[in-house]
Amino acid sequence: MAARPLPHGTKDVLDLPPSEIPNAISRLTKDRKLSGLVSRIHRDLQSHDPARRSQGALALKRLGFPE
Repeated sequence: MAARPLPHGTKDVLDLPPSEIPNAISRLTKDRKLSGLVSRIHRDLQSHDPARRSQGALALKRLGFPE
């Protein structure tokens, strides 16, 4: 079974099944891509669009970051 592509943005994180999040975090860390993902999510948190801000906050929460 092929590995799921690494999440690249907020929507990708929200589309991940909860059971796959720990593995995705491990792979992102190993590939040194976690900080880039978090930066892209933070851009959504700074959006003027309330829906994007809400999705960004939910994505960070799913990744295990506190509010």
